[in-house]
Amino acid sequence: MNKKINVLIFPCGSENALEIYSALRYSIHVNIIGASSVDDFGKLRFNNYIGDVPNIKDKDFDNKFLSIIKENYIDIVFATHDTVLEYLADKELDAFLVNGDRYTTKVARSKKLTYDLFKDKKWVPNVYLEYDKIQTWPVLCKPDLGQGAQGVFKCNNINELKEYTSKIDLPVVVEFLPGDELTIDCFTDWKKRLKWSQPRTRERVKAGISMKSSFINLDDELKEIIIDINSSLNMRGPWFLQVKKDLTGKWKLLEISCRIAGTMVAQRAKGINLPLMAIQDYMERELKVLPYDFVDRVERSLATKPNINLSFSKVYIDFDDTIIIDNKVVPIVMSFIYKMRNERKELILITRHEFDLYKTLEKYALDKSIFDKIIHIKNNSPKSDYITSIDSIFIDNHFLERLEVFQKHKIPVFDVDYLEFF
Repeated sequence: MNKKINVLIFPCGSENALEIYSALRYSIHVNIIGASSVDDFGKLRFNNYIGDVPNIKDKDFDNKFLSIIKENYIDIVFATHDTVLEYLADKELDAFLVNGDRYTTKVARSKKLTYDLFKDKKWVPNVYLEYDKIQTWPVLCKPDLGQGAQGVFKCNNINELKEYTSKIDLPVVVEFLPGDELTIDCFTDWKKRLKWSQPRTRERVKAGISMKSSFINLDDELKEIIIDINSSLNMRGPWFLQVKKDLTGKWKLLEISCRIAGTMVAQRAKGINLPLMAIQDYMERELKVLPYDFVDRVERSLATKPNINLSFSKVYIDFDDTIIIDNKVVPIVMSFIYKMRNERKELILITRHEFDLYKTLEKYALDKSIFDKIIHIKNNSPKSDYITSIDSIFIDNHFLERLEVFQKHKIPVFDVDYLEFF
């Protein structure tokens, strides 16, 4: 297949949306487009971005979304929120919706429907419909359409239960599960074959997203749950489930989701690129996995990307302690340099290097042709004397050098730490 596949990610600013972008951005098969109803991080991350998409509750949403698909020749849609996925699954889209079976998304979105479908399975928690007859406390009260532990309350008695159920739309009351919790990331191919299932812990959680996860082995008890779900629902693509241990140490189901999980990046770190597998599965290719056995845990942190409203055509950059620090090339600086080259910026190396500069460049396997111009200062003249255009930025690790350039030319000046923001 020579034609690139146009992939739409909607909404595109969430953690799982950004992971889909990261997983696909270097694929030669894919052209990525992000769209959102609310301008957020996605607007800064996606080169191809569509904003001001109406909310799915808006009467104009359907027409707008269908026009986006048509005008951008969209082949595949990744829906990154459960409610959005269920909504789109009920529409006639002129594109493939990843894991967008109408019945399956409806069941997975509702805990009531999920628990009812699997009510005869031993791994389904006890669901309480008559509150006055509950004998074992505490219990858990949560919204039927919730996700990520949002709106979940632990109730120790009937009074607390009545209080919290009055605050929740469509409350579901189940047995309290005090044990360990797992997320299991899965992938089902176009022939309904389960190609991947890997449990991971949720050791540190922020806003419902696991920031620290360790991989554990898939035992027979967990396998039974996954196989039951996969055989009962029409999965195709990435999906996940969450389980927790009850008082007796048995695994019980919390929820199922048909989308990419917030920390499904853990699987990519293990060598399993689930979004890219979805692209290959769309092309009905035979999928094989090659997991890394040397990865046992992932840690996550928040990412920051400022909105830089800055126009320039030239980059003046220092060498010692900027490109080279502690006798090592700084990877983030080289990444920045090549990004500037890709954007057709003029790159000018400006340095007071005390040795033979070209031999030093060769020592670190840096070709001089990376730069459009090299200025090697061999006296004490200020670097500002060599800057000839105000349509420039200046990068140097030394504050006094930056200050002098800024005071003379009033151009933006940056230290090495800032380059990651570009």
